[in-house]
Amino acid sequence: MGDGERSERLRSVYKARDSRELAGLYDVWAEDYERDVLAFGYTVPAVAAGVFCRHVRAGDGTVLDAGAGTGMMGTILAPLGYGDLTGIDLSPGMLDLVRKKDVYGDLHQMELGRRLDFLDDAFAATVATGVFTEGHAPPKALEELVRVTAPGGHVVFSVREDVYRSLGFEEQHETLESDGRWQLVEKTESFAQLPLEDPNLQSRIYACRVV
Repeated sequence: MGDGERSERLRSVYKARDSRELAGLYDVWAEDYERDVLAFGYTVPAVAAGVFCRHVRAGDGTVLDAGAGTGMMGTILAPLGYGDLTGIDLSPGMLDLVRKKDVYGDLHQMELGRRLDFLDDAFAATVATGVFTEGHAPPKALEELVRVTAPGGHVVFSVREDVYRSLGFEEQHETLESDGRWQLVEKTESFAQLPLEDPNLQSRIYACRVV
């Protein structure tokens, strides 16, 4: 696949009109997705894993990978001792690929932005990368990640800088803090998430402790 086609696929998922269209686009892209984003120099999983490991100890309990995609986070975390992983994703095609990697104990098709089919405090920690961006999960999904993460656990997530304020992520983040639901414990500097495709497209990683 040429660079032009890779770039067009990336633009199309950012411009998805609804979750059904987004799932269909990722289903079609699933087989080539990981190769394509790595060709762009995709940095988010590696940076997020570094932050995650600073705040969550291996063996503390089950970790939710919210928006697992093809399982890139799982393949980083599992060898580091985080063996109890549950993954969710919108795309059945992505989940089919994740199953082949055999690093998640449990996988479910679920949509971020709706109520997740998990009990309160179900997970010791949650990680969500690449989902809080244009055309993807809405800010209200952060509240649901807090609900399913046990008090004292951490929610580690990436947000694209250009949408953090404009799409309401900053407001939701601050509301959860002012309501005493979580506390910010780390925020990275902004960094290029796809440096070989668009160096100006910046993200940050946030780590918040659930209260």
